[in-house]
Parts: sequence; structure tokens; C-alpha cells
Amino acid sequence: MRAHWIIERVQREQRLQYGVRTPRRLIVVTPTYVRTFQALHLTSLLHTLLLVPYPLTWLVIEAAPAGDSSNDTTTLLARSGLPFLHISFPDPMPDNWADRRLTEARMRLRALRMDGVVVFADDSNVHSMELFDEAQKVKWVGAVSVGILAHSGRSGAGESELSEEAKSPVPIQGPACNSSGDLVGWHIYNPLPHTGATFVGAAKTMLRAKMEWAGFVLNSRLLWREAEGKPEWVRDLDAIGKVGEQIENPLVLLKDASFVEPLGNCGKKVLLWWLRIEARHDSKFPPGLVYETFVLIIVVLV
Repeated sequence: MRAHWIIERVQREQRLQYGVRTPRRLIVVTPTYVRTFQALHLTSLLHTLLLVPYPLTWLVIEAAPAGDSSNDTTTLLARSGLPFLHISFPDPMPDNWADRRLTEARMRLRALRMDGVVVFADDSNVHSMELFDEAQKVKWVGAVSVGILAHSGRSGAGESELSEEAKSPVPIQGPACNSSGDLVGWHIYNPLPHTGATFVGAAKTMLRAKMEWAGFVLNSRLLWREAEGKPEWVRDLDAIGKVGEQIENPLVLLKDASFVEPLGNCGKKVLLWWLRIEARHDSKFPPGLVYETFVLIIVVLV
């Protein structure tokens, strides 16, 4: 324990000398819903957040069409030791992935009324600690590179096809910069097999539906009406989503996406991994299940 204390003290002194002198509060936004792997994902994320060396508030927005959030989720958050807000969202979470993305987008907008740097941390993603360091650098809106851990889902694929899939590049979503460090375009996830990421230049029409919220960091004052120094290239939050407009990612909040600040060495570092490992939507797993008896399994290696 003394060794851990010494390491913690050294790290604290290093942050005081070389880190952020006056850190801003992080608003970590996590949309969630009751499902088989919910507790698994939230537990993993809360252990990540416990390591963050900055003040933060964990805003967990849970789809609760019945009007009440899950008691199991509330208990898990209360035991985490983190400052949190547990908010109910009145709409159910759709089973269809495309509809689910739009519902989660509306859930995330709840966080933009609070004061701080907003980090969109989905419960099933894997986050680097450097992501939270980079979030402190954001002036208005920043973008980081996201590694997409996706699978083709072709269970019947042959050996040659699986070998070809293993050689394909890992898809990356994130900013693309020139040699001067200026944003010139985006790497977006291409769902076609063996294509990895697709580059979209700033002058081309971007397929915004392919951009994940997790790859963006926002200063929440960006959308405040009376914020000091608010840029003109930001849309009015109250006007967003009306007249049938789909809110697909944070770029919808901007009039001009060229002002986005590339983070993580101009997008060269992958700071989080987008991971979607879920059970079937109709699977059941009783919360709080405890095995009172265990079966001893002995594996003999010959």
C-alpha cells in the first residue's frame, strides 16, 4: 500500500507542475437503458471515471418509459462514490440500431444545459485517461479519434474470408489534419467490408450519420444564449431538432464544422474505442443474481 501511496503522490506532484493548473469540471454524459449487460458496462465505466484526476459530474440518462429509473442503476451509481445525476428519459429505447442512435442523441442533449466540459462517454466504450486530459484543452468544441471495434457478423464466413477480414485496417473516426495542424477533413467509419475508414474532405458533403457522439468534446457554454464570447458559427439549441430535423451528432449543432478543434495530436492518437457488445435484446438476466453454490471445474492440460 505504501508503494501505491508513493506513486499517487508523485503523479499528483507531476500534475501540479506540468498539468492543468485550473481544471474545469467535466460533465460525463452516459445514455443507458435496462438490458442484460447494463450493469457490466456501467461498472466498467465507473471504474474508469474513478481514475480521472479532474472534478467531474457523471450524468446518467436512463430510458424509462414507465416514468421511474431502474432501482438497480440508482444503487450502482450511489455505491460508485462519484458525483452523479440520474435522470429519467420518457421514451423507450428502440431495438433497431438506427432508431436507437437517434434516441440516444436526444438523451445526450439534456447535458448541454449544465456548466462544464461535456464528454460523451457511452457505457460500453473503452476510454483512455488521455481523453480526459485532452478535454481540458477544448475552447469550444473538439474532436478525437475513435477506434471502431466492429465485426462483419458473418458467422458462416469461410477461412479465406476471415483471413482477409483480419488483414483489413481498423476503422477510425476522427479529424484529419494537414502538415500545419489545421483541420482539413474527417475519417469516417465505412461499414462496407474491408474498407476501414473513409476520408471526407472539408469541401465535400459529409455523411453525418456515420459520426459517433463519443468522438466529440464540447464546452457546454457553446450553446448558452448569453455566454460571453459565444461564437457566431453555433446554432440556437432551442431551434435544433424542430421541423423533423434529425439530431445525429454534435456537428448538427454547428453552422460551420471547420471550427472544430482536433485533439489527440491532431487525431493521430486513438483516445477511445467504440465497442458494441450486447446480448440479444430479448435476453433476460436477473439483476443482483448471486450463486450460492459453485461447481469446481478442473482442466487437465496434456
